[in-house]
Parts: sequence; structure tokens; C-alpha cells
Amino acid sequence: MCFEAWNGNQDLAIKQIQMGFKLIQAWREEEVDETDERRFVGLESAMSDTVEDELVRVFKRLDVQAISFTSETTPERHALVLSGERALLDRMPQVFTSARDAATYANALVRQTMRFFSEQIPLPIPPPPQIYFPMHGWWGVRIPHVVAIQQRIMTDVLRWKAADAPFWRQINMEAQDQAEDHSEDYFLASVSRMHIQILWIGLITICMDNESDFDQYFDVFRDVVDLAEYALEVQNAKSKTPKFTFDSLVVIPLYMVTFKCRDPTIRRKAVRLLLDNPRREGVWDSVLGGKMGEWAMTIEEEFMEDGKVPEWARIHWVALERDKEQRNAMLSCEQRAGPYSKEVVMRRKIITW
Repeated sequence: MCFEAWNGNQDLAIKQIQMGFKLIQAWREEEVDETDERRFVGLESAMSDTVEDELVRVFKRLDVQAISFTSETTPERHALVLSGERALLDRMPQVFTSARDAATYANALVRQTMRFFSEQIPLPIPPPPQIYFPMHGWWGVRIPHVVAIQQRIMTDVLRWKAADAPFWRQINMEAQDQAEDHSEDYFLASVSRMHIQILWIGLITICMDNESDFDQYFDVFRDVVDLAEYALEVQNAKSKTPKFTFDSLVVIPLYMVTFKCRDPTIRRKAVRLLLDNPRREGVWDSVLGGKMGEWAMTIEEEFMEDGKVPEWARIHWVALERDKEQRNAMLSCEQRAGPYSKEVVMRRKIITW
């Protein structure tokens, strides 16, 4: 799986992730007792160094990677995020007392949300070998039970933000104290905050009717990009060489900023961070994400008026068709033909990375 993801074969990497879930599910059904089950979903300490614990943690992180690249849903993929995780979120404290606590609940919210996206949001499937990136096809959803789930998760996200606010202030003050090293906690808290901020953007995306509605969230996008920049500085201080990790760190958040934020300064910074810091996070490639975002920015800003991308020029239905041998891809999207036309035109470009 690492080899396929590193070499850009996302399709096979995703299939191997799904196979891993099937194997873990079979093992859990035969071997795992109630205490271990509670630990795996986060209701009890997950700090064990056993191989089994580490495998479960890895595949829980890969869950986000697999869903973000495909709308297909299988029971195995979500076997680790059922009732136990809901119970964990119900126990969220009013104020976090450690970066690890904040991260535990943030990760649970991310997995709950990605499972919701995969199982509940209707999305057409393009003809192979094209793939849609699900977030580009979500808008205007009015299905009552889907909206109800969205609202419940958003309530949990607001609870997380309320619990994190005093802790975030405290850890920022502690970070100024040169006498003690708080760098590890500050890094973990920063990443959790970044993921929750972009998670909120993903949740509001599904019910929005107009792409212009994202313009009220420039402060959120700026926070995400600044936190991603800090996270990359920490990573690059250890090694500047291209990196591979199972974790979703900065690529998905920055990718979403490049498509949903139309502030030119914030958007360009997100693109630059992706392109200047080559890395693979699971099945996500930062250079591919950066080039896709740069393409979207270019075709939308062709029609910029007074520094703003007009609503009609904002794109939908981004599709990717990869040529693994040539290491390039055909990008396509829909864009209205003009401000007074309902006609939709296809915009296409071949990119290499």
C-alpha cells in the first residue's frame, strides 16, 4: 500500500486500504473482547504499543484518505467508527485539558464526518477511469435525514470549538515560555484546530446553494493556511526531503482552500505551500493537489471583477482522469458560459506532476 501510494497508484492503494479493513474486521469478530473494543474506538486509553493497536490506529487514519478519493461505501471501511465513537463524542468535556484530548475528539469528528459524507451524500459516479472528488459535487442538499445528521455533527463541532477555545489560549501563552518545551503539544493542538476548521467548511458545503457563500469564511481559510504553514515548518525542520505519511496532515485542508477560498492572497499561499512542500499523505499527493488548485484558480480568475470571482464563474464537478504511465492527468470541470447564460461549458487541462 505504501509503495502504490508513493508511486501515485491511488486506485490500487485504496483497494488495499479496503482489504485491510476487511482483514481487521474479521480479526475483531473472532478475537477482540469488549475492553479492547472500547480502547480501539477511543473510550479507553489508546496508548498501547501492541501491533494490533497500531494497525487499528493506522487504518482509522487511512479511512479519511480512502473516502476523500471515492464515494463508494462498504461496511468494512467504516467498521471502526460505529456506536463506540458516538459514545466517545457524547463524553466530550466542556474544556480540554490536554492537546491529546483535543486531538482524540477532533479525530473522532473527522471520521464521523467522512463516514457521513460517504454514506449519506448522493453523488453521481462518472464513467471510468474518471473520478470525481466528492466535495466538488456537494451543494444544495435538502434531504431531511441528511440535513439532520449534518446539523448534529455541526453541533458536535461547535462543542469541540467551545472546549478548545480556553485550551488554545492557554497553550499559546505557554508556547511563549522559553523555559519549557511545549512544542509537541502545540503542534498537536495546531493540527487539531486546522482539521476542525476545514471540517466545518466541508460540512457547510453540502447545503450551500452559492459558491459565493464561502466568501464569509475568509478568516477560517486564513487560519487553516497559517496553521498548515506552521505544521510544514515543523516537519521541514526535521527533514526537507519529500515525505510519506499515513496521516492526513495538511494536503486535504490546503487543497480545499485552493478550491473554496477565492481570496487571491490566501488562495495563492495555499497553492504555494502544496507545491513547495512535496509530500504524500496516504493517497493524497501535495503536488497534484497544488496543480489542481492552481488550475481552478486560473480559470476562475479569468473573469475576476474588482478583485472578486463572480458567482457564475465558480466551477463545479471537478473530475480527474489519470495516466499512471505518463504521470499526467486530464482535469475537467463545469463552468457557466457567462453571467447571463445558464449554458454550462466544460473546461479541461492536462497536468503533469
